[in-house]
Amino acid sequence: MTQRNGNGAMPVLALEMDRMGQVRKKMIRFDREGQLENTLVQALYPGLSVATIDIPQEPLDTFEQAQVAQSLAKLECDGVGYALVGASGSAKNGKYYAVEAGYERRIAERFQYWPEAAMTYFGILVSPCQVRIEIPECRVMVVADRELGTNDSRGWIARSVINRLKLPEQRFYQFRLGFEKTQAKGGFKVMEDDVAEKLEADIILPQSSVKPEYKGPSRLLRWLIGGAKTFRGPVVLGIREVSRPLTFESSYTLIEHAGKDSIEMEVKPYALEQVAKLRAAVEQQDFEELFRLLGTSDYQRVFRAGEEPEPVESEYTSVENTILEAVLKADPTGFVLGHPWVNSQLARRFAHWAFKVCTAGGFSLPAFALADDGFLICHQGEVYSGSDWMPKEAASTNLPCRDLLVVRYPIRRKDDLLPLFSLGPEETLKLLVAELQQAGCGMSEAKALDEVLQRQLRLEGTLTLHSETAKRNGGDYDFDWVCVVEGDKFPRFVRDRFGYTEQAANQKNKLKKKQSPWWNLPQVALQAKGNQIGAITDLKTSCVAAGRHDLAEQLALELQAALDQLKHGTKPDREVIQAIRAQVPKAPWLGLKDKERVRDLPVHVEVPPTDAVGELYNFVRKEIQEFFSDETVRPIEDFRGLIAAGHFTREMDAEAAQVNRIYAANISMILARIEAYREALEKAQAELEAVKDDPKARKQAIFKRNQAASALNFYRRERSRQEVKALITFVQKWASQKTANREGWLQALYNRTTCGKGSGSIVFYAFPQEIVDQIVARTGGRPIRVHIPEACDGEVRIDSEGRVFLINPCPGPDGQVQERELFEVQVSPKGEVLRDFGRKGRPVIVERVRPFPIEAGRSVVQNGTVVFPGTVQRPKVQGRKAVN
Repeated sequence: MTQRNGNGAMPVLALEMDRMGQVRKKMIRFDREGQLENTLVQALYPGLSVATIDIPQEPLDTFEQAQVAQSLAKLECDGVGYALVGASGSAKNGKYYAVEAGYERRIAERFQYWPEAAMTYFGILVSPCQVRIEIPECRVMVVADRELGTNDSRGWIARSVINRLKLPEQRFYQFRLGFEKTQAKGGFKVMEDDVAEKLEADIILPQSSVKPEYKGPSRLLRWLIGGAKTFRGPVVLGIREVSRPLTFESSYTLIEHAGKDSIEMEVKPYALEQVAKLRAAVEQQDFEELFRLLGTSDYQRVFRAGEEPEPVESEYTSVENTILEAVLKADPTGFVLGHPWVNSQLARRFAHWAFKVCTAGGFSLPAFALADDGFLICHQGEVYSGSDWMPKEAASTNLPCRDLLVVRYPIRRKDDLLPLFSLGPEETLKLLVAELQQAGCGMSEAKALDEVLQRQLRLEGTLTLHSETAKRNGGDYDFDWVCVVEGDKFPRFVRDRFGYTEQAANQKNKLKKKQSPWWNLPQVALQAKGNQIGAITDLKTSCVAAGRHDLAEQLALELQAALDQLKHGTKPDREVIQAIRAQVPKAPWLGLKDKERVRDLPVHVEVPPTDAVGELYNFVRKEIQEFFSDETVRPIEDFRGLIAAGHFTREMDAEAAQVNRIYAANISMILARIEAYREALEKAQAELEAVKDDPKARKQAIFKRNQAASALNFYRRERSRQEVKALITFVQKWASQKTANREGWLQALYNRTTCGKGSGSIVFYAFPQEIVDQIVARTGGRPIRVHIPEACDGEVRIDSEGRVFLINPCPGPDGQVQERELFEVQVSPKGEVLRDFGRKGRPVIVERVRPFPIEAGRSVVQNGTVVFPGTVQRPKVQGRKAVN
């Protein structure tokens, strides 16, 4: 019997280590990632005690390295011994996993007592999944890559198995799998059950998915060139991600490769248009446009395909991704914009937006999960499969443009913008039928369209490439994300890349991995530490800005080495990087990406003529003003009366005060640590200045200065954010346990926060839904707006059944104006937006929105949006659940 996952979690102890190897506890994160909810390790080792251990990210001298390695070898906390067992992708940031010592051998066996494999692939076991199941009896087959229609990290799952997970159909699925004494990861496409039964396999994996190599028993099949390794028994399967329509923001690492005419004629006009829209939205208090620029919308959100709606009787009319969006959508007065926390969040978001507009144009790109062209079918009792049969110069996707650039981040060089043509469904079908015929399969074109093209090739939210094409910019099929520059929207950009002569190939360096003895795991862990990807990328950008494309090409090789460091044992050459850094000044606008206020972005920066992004910054920045300055912030006491939620006792008041003190104290501690790191850097810099004429002492002082700078930078950019996140999850867990009289608990905490000098942020994290409901109750809320595709603007009448009639004034026979009504659309009680009628006389559903109660009355359609009278928006916050 298949067992679906529950909502439990594993106890995870959070530890950190200083340069001397001293270990102390950190605040525990209570979210899914912090508590390993829905992970393979949770199912494979129930009751296991796990600890995360953070080691210093900055460079360590020889003595410090020895102290840290020794402590990693003998971890102990509260009398319990822990053994280091591996890392996830966070190894580059100095974060590792340890388990209680009694489990060390069992986990080491999964990685064949191979430290490098444990450092690279332990993350498979601790990756949180959307859904996880345990299957007591499952047939797994491992074949060579490209056998049976597999490809690099992409396998097959039987339809009967994937259906148990109740996920959207015709998608690409990122999986994590534990079976026997090994694990696998990658992407799944779905094979039909007749194929699965013919091959006697519920799951088919390529060798590249199993980490490390699977050494199970072999079996010969007539459909295989080589043999297959098989397993039959219990497995744990998790689905981590499902393909879906996405958009990526443009980036300066993309724009730096655009042609000059594209920047002048395409990027700059678009950026100015975005700035003008924002200015008008703020000046006119047009919250609809403001929300759109923030990434949300003032009208009823449309469902994605496969998304389940709220029950019709639900009191909420929309679901928002963040508390900030819900607050803005709930408040019709605009007064809450002056709340210290709301204002600071808006200011931070607008500063991020401003930097993006100034350095990247502020446009969005359609994004997809990268998929392959493999197929696997059974026709008339025979199994047919294929892979890498589509043209290498083509991409199969649902975009209307013919020419396009496929982009995968991080971008190493201009060559990574792959110039391809879009392969439409009709062209793809013809190629597919030809491939099937060549294999001796007589499947009809209609059946190939239904069973292969729609079910295995043109999946929702995917872009399909030949594997050799995918490798050109470093892609494989372990759910890599790619985005597209469309030729019909940016023709100059795309045309410039098509005319560019490519340089030497720069693919992944899959070197033979070193295999150390298991007892050297701490030493291997220290070698895995160090994330230079961002630093190398920014240095490469500075080289392009300075016109030193020769140095940028050298750094592209070092960037690939940094990307391959954890998986393939490569290392970027520090001497090469340091030599280039000495030759090229940092692009001045690069240091502005983390600014939290628009006023901190200078109106002009000095840049050389070769810096296209810097010139774009100067052109756009002068058009942006400070929209949410300190002058717009009101004192926290002005909001004391906003919440009138419920009654609370003296005991509730005391507990709320204690939680508020803990929250405030930890925020203060984080700020104090940042200041301490800053003072340490100033001291190290002063010591360097004092010995600048002593070569030997200067070398040591430079190391200490760089160490202090690295420690400050890492704590400010990474670890402090992790600590704030852990603090927020602590508050969320406390609030989630207040199941009775939540309004009273909100009131108790709110009263405390509005009596101090802080921003009042804690209440938004603790009781997000309750505070939004209170804003609606106290302000009256906003009316519901529904976007009507292709609707005509004008006055409308809405009846009690949700039918919308456009009113057309016409002169009558007696000279009086008469009103004629034309049916436009109907919004059903289920949230179905109905328009016109199909061939069978049934209304056509053009969109679906969240259901809401409808009242009859008059309104207007403006810009394709109708306001429903007598309605009130009640946003629901899609909060991140704290794990109990």
